[in-house]
Amino acid sequence: MNDQRRGTFQLLKDTVYLVAPPAPITLADWADENRVLSPEASAEPGPWRTDRTPYSRGPMEAISDKNVESVVLMWGAQLGKTDIQLNAIGFYTGHDPAPIMVVQPDLVVAKDFSNDRLTPMYRDSPQLSKLVVKDKSRDSRNTIYYKSFPGGRINIAGANSPASLASKPIRVVIGDEVDRFPKSAGKEGDPVSLATARTKTFYNKKLIWVSTPTLKGNSKIEELYEDSTQEKMHLPCPSCEELQTLEWAQIKFKYDEATRSCTEVHHACKYCGALHEEHEWKKDYANRLVWIADKKHATTRGFHLNSLAATINYTWKKAVEEFKAAKRAGREKLKTFFNTVLAMSWEEEGEKLDEDMLMNRREYYAADVPEGVKFLTAAVDTQDNRFEVEVMGWGTGHESWRIEYHVIYGDLKQPRVWADLDEYLQRTWSDIHDRKFRIACTCMDSGGHFTGEVYQFCKARLARRLFAIKGESPGDGTHVPLIAGVSTNNRFKATVIRLGVDEGKSKVWSALKQPLVDEDGNKLEGYCHFPLSTPQRNRGFERQYFEGLTAETLQTRYKEGIPYQVWVKVRPRNEPLDLAVYNRAAIEILRPNLDAELPPLPDPAQPRPPAPQRAKRRGTESSI
Repeated sequence: MNDQRRGTFQLLKDTVYLVAPPAPITLADWADENRVLSPEASAEPGPWRTDRTPYSRGPMEAISDKNVESVVLMWGAQLGKTDIQLNAIGFYTGHDPAPIMVVQPDLVVAKDFSNDRLTPMYRDSPQLSKLVVKDKSRDSRNTIYYKSFPGGRINIAGANSPASLASKPIRVVIGDEVDRFPKSAGKEGDPVSLATARTKTFYNKKLIWVSTPTLKGNSKIEELYEDSTQEKMHLPCPSCEELQTLEWAQIKFKYDEATRSCTEVHHACKYCGALHEEHEWKKDYANRLVWIADKKHATTRGFHLNSLAATINYTWKKAVEEFKAAKRAGREKLKTFFNTVLAMSWEEEGEKLDEDMLMNRREYYAADVPEGVKFLTAAVDTQDNRFEVEVMGWGTGHESWRIEYHVIYGDLKQPRVWADLDEYLQRTWSDIHDRKFRIACTCMDSGGHFTGEVYQFCKARLARRLFAIKGESPGDGTHVPLIAGVSTNNRFKATVIRLGVDEGKSKVWSALKQPLVDEDGNKLEGYCHFPLSTPQRNRGFERQYFEGLTAETLQTRYKEGIPYQVWVKVRPRNEPLDLAVYNRAAIEILRPNLDAELPPLPDPAQPRPPAPQRAKRRGTESSI
């Protein structure tokens, strides 16, 4: 065969490859034949085997079913959600080439996904490595966010970036952790709707939505799941063979509080009541499980699965230990357990905190710093005519003690009030054993009319961990973490920490609702203590304080039919709530070992060393 005929033959062969329909094969079978787990992305690198996670077969077969348009996975952690997505990407790269878009919560996560998960899969799976150019210098079209292959391409997008979701024809859309998506991509609207719109020109489009749920009534994955077949995995009871789901309510366990370990765990049958261990329920797992739908749907299959089904690196004993730890730590950790382990949305209880209930919890402190405190933080709210300062103590498990609420009045245009604030933040506080405590970290509000002065004040005291903070609250339900970032992009080059105040308020609210002990009398973590004032000392925690601490409620709002939750003022003064958020941020910035023991007390029989002499102050400070 001459060169011309050989070239013509190869061109014809390539053309047939691109236009010919793919051979009938399911996604699960394709993955078993072609997918290789990379060493940097898997604890067990090597060929993929669907039977290692047998519950993944049903969803993967649904993804490759030409009659199914959308697949929804409302799944817990440790179940291999990311691997199912990677298998789908590989299938639509190597077997049924198509333009693909993977949408991550933001561009930072998208970059990590591309570098840490997608690129290793393309590199280590032989079929795929031949199709995707590995060296960017050989093909400038292949970047972190974009890769091409014969018959298709893949775009890695961030749900917070309208440009990355811009109008381009896409046949396969994969949305990862959709409950972490912002409510709107800039001003363009719901990222799920925007990504879906990219597929309208394809009759054989495929939409894959994956996430753990979050708040009930505000969970996108729950909304998508409810508009689906609502399938749940069932297993037969080892005793009576009745099919049922694995449910947390049926888990029966023994727990050793001393060692904080689960010593025994069983799942009770809903029908005969028989108790069986995990290995008995999961014996011959792949052949015994079955997905059962709660309703019919023409185009969308939905799958709900909690982490009790996991087969790799997660056990029922581990789930019990995480549950007990979450109960000790409080509502915020318990909410995370419900979301990530049980794959259940969390329903907030009540609309409002009761100020009288909190005020009645006040207790007598025998010293400035009560027993249990290991670190002090402070928060400063900046007003035009005063500073409001709250000092808090922190102990094991984020148990907290309010120490003092102090107001420093003065003209903030004058140096005297700033000097008074500086002096207050340098005070030494003592416990009943005469241990000395200093404030380890301070967060100071930089909003209002004195931003520049706050920046100067904090920059000069950075060595004392005194940080200017800037609160961020999008107001549309978009998730911003409490510690959202750090910047020095200001004319003073001061360190400014950005705070997600909505998450901070949620953490404060959860802590305020935390009881001291559980129903069995075991002490819980995260309880908040408040001090009583005495005739000799007013600590500042009177009714006005508690009214300010409870001055906001969490309410559900709707924008273009999409629910979101927002904090709303019900009273005009909310400085105590703001300061509680700043103090929570301070301890998270500091990140001390709250489990560490305090230094031992000195032996009273031994003479104390002389105290060091402090230099006398000279004059009055004349600058901030």
